[in-house]
Amino acid sequence: MKPRVLVIFGTSYGQTEKIARRIAATLERSDITVELCDAAKTRPARATEQYSAVMVGSSIIAGGHQPAIKRFIHDNLAVLNRLPSAFFQVSASAGSGSPHARMAAQRIMEEFLAHETWTPLLSASLAGAINYTRYNLLLRWYMKKASEKNGGSTDTSRDHEYTDWVQVERFASSFACMIEPATRVTREAALVN
Repeated sequence: MKPRVLVIFGTSYGQTEKIARRIAATLERSDITVELCDAAKTRPARATEQYSAVMVGSSIIAGGHQPAIKRFIHDNLAVLNRLPSAFFQVSASAGSGSPHARMAAQRIMEEFLAHETWTPLLSASLAGAINYTRYNLLLRWYMKKASEKNGGSTDTSRDHEYTDWVQVERFASSFACMIEPATRVTREAALVN
């Protein structure tokens, strides 16, 4: 039986969904069945404990994670700490030319996971995008100032994608390698019983 993985994400402007879709495609190439779920719009088709593993992703803007993802983690914490699980955080800061900004993004992720008392097998702070054309006036101004400070683009007439797709696929492939041994042990235990 193929492993079944839930990839659940929270996004404001779509980049986290784009990344989640690439992760799902990478896992599927490893012969894993994937259910992709936007936490703010739908609920997973199964109870969380019925998946072989769970991958959770959240964008951050101005240091805040997606409320729907926070709820999902809170409601499923025991299962997430028991199953093979992974977390990815998406932010423009993670793709910054400034080491300070990248370290700050990493620190936000580590503090978030510690606060939630979740210890996923794998976690990554991934570069996202700056979607100036989709922001309201105040957020556009804030993101332009932050981008200017961290060496990013301040051209607000267009959007800027910073995602390293090779890093995203490596992250997904690493998780796929962690899932298979755990799933094989579960299948072998079922055969013995």
